Amino acid sequence: MSRENERLDVVSPATGEILESRDRADVHREGLWHQVFHCLVLRPARRSVVLQRRAYTKAAFPGLLDLSATGHLESGEIPLDGLREFEEELGVSVSPDALVSLGTRLLADDNGEGRNRERVHVFFVLDDRPLAEYAPPEHEVADLVEIVVEDLIAILGDPELVVEAGSMAEGAVSISNRDLVEGADGYWTVLAVMAQRALAGETLLAI
Repeated sequence: MSRENERLDVVSPATGEILESRDRADVHREGLWHQVFHCLVLRPARRSVVLQRRAYTKAAFPGLLDLSATGHLESGEIPLDGLREFEEELGVSVSPDALVSLGTRLLADDNGEGRNRERVHVFFVLDDRPLAEYAPPEHEVADLVEIVVEDLIAILGDPELVVEAGSMAEGAVSISNRDLVEGADGYWTVLAVMAQRALAGETLLAI
């Protein structure tokens, strides 16, 4: 099934109640609320997080840095089904037991697919495998970048700051917050602070 012909559940943003099933193209054209899976990989040994650089051919946010694995939940899927994104985008498998739920968050933006209104199920995975062990397909992911969590927080707070990060494709890259996909209502900052808490062994707060 092509991406344009995917069926998505239209949901109530407040409760997640499924209202109907619609074609993906219709959902984005009309700005209907739908469900999405987001997951950020944390590397405890290096106090870092793993970001993917979206393929330059993507309709939405091409070439920008995104969370480790993200994707729409198709009609009938539950949040745990989003784990398939690890195989599709990163070429690795992750056990459902490894997921740490942060709850749900509403995100809205206008991207290359149209009016995007998402009820996002957000997770962490603590996984110390090095970047070299991932195998992202080129049509999905252009690169993987590993950034120390404190550096991520720093660039989020200073639009002029540039930091060094590890890169699967180039060994090292310089990044700033202009390299990140758009994040509504401080979403990136909330995730970065929660990642810092998780890496310090502190209790997580719902997002």
